[in-house]
Amino acid sequence: MSLTIFLEGGGRGKDLRTRCREGFHFFLGRLALHGRRPRLVACGSRADAFARFETALTTDPSGPYLLLVDTEECVDSSIAPWGHVAQRSGDHWQRPTAAKDDQLHFMAVCMESWLVADRDSLARFYGDGFSAGRLPDTTNLENVDKQTVMASLRAATRETKKGEYAKGKTSFAALAAIDVDVVREKMHYCDRLVRHLLSQ
Repeated sequence: MSLTIFLEGGGRGKDLRTRCREGFHFFLGRLALHGRRPRLVACGSRADAFARFETALTTDPSGPYLLLVDTEECVDSSIAPWGHVAQRSGDHWQRPTAAKDDQLHFMAVCMESWLVADRDSLARFYGDGFSAGRLPDTTNLENVDKQTVMASLRAATRETKKGEYAKGKTSFAALAAIDVDVVREKMHYCDRLVRHLLSQ
């Protein structure tokens, strides 16, 4: 049975969820998984992603399932991932009985942080008018809050032909254009996910 990743993202529409799956497929497809590519399930909201992950584990406790969601907030590195979602206002998720520590993975603080991490690929994707200087420094990107990441990304893309960055409009196409190896070098939680996938 192939590994299944329940993803936060894709909204409610079928078309957007397809774009979400395709974006992650291309992003993760650059890894040397040798025919072990995971099945990707775009679930829409983070709550729906958690619910589907929990249901899958209830049905098959030993199944190879992962949950991949935004952290929404900067993460205290001393707190384990399940501790973060248990404490976070709006989540308060209790780890399912069958879930292991390495079955919860993060896009920290949001998927857009991953886009910002590879500014060279992002610049090629957006083309003329892209203003990389408006993006935050990538040295400690997982500690840059979501509002700053989103605002800087909109500012950097405003003068491009593709237009200002917007969720759903170009987000998953942009994800497909960036380099997973560049992102994992700069983002601890992306590297954690990649190492897990490569170990399967």
